[in-house]
Amino acid sequence: MLLAFRVFWLTLFAAFAHFSDGLAYPTLALAALIGWQGWRPWWALPLIVIPAVYASDLYSHASGGGKLPGAMSNVFFQLGAFALLALIGFLVGWLVRRHGLRRAPKA
Repeated sequence: MLLAFRVFWLTLFAAFAHFSDGLAYPTLALAALIGWQGWRPWWALPLIVIPAVYASDLYSHASGGGKLPGAMSNVFFQLGAFALLALIGFLVGWLVRRHGLRRAPKA
């Protein structure tokens, strides 16, 4: 249980680290659009896989103290980080669709 908790926090830190390099914004925005429009959730899969592969290549030479720099070059770890970002974006879009800003009715 402790290991799962540590992996979740490490994934959360990695997801927030992608705000500084700009990779988190497209995933969040497009996943929120998918949730807001009511499209199928699996349409967010390219939003998870493509940035995860790019980020693992971007951080392939990262070094430093702690576990996060070493984990950032692992594509499977990056898949978890971007899946978390896509899930957050999708849920925000779904909640806005359900409770707030609705689409204009079709004429």
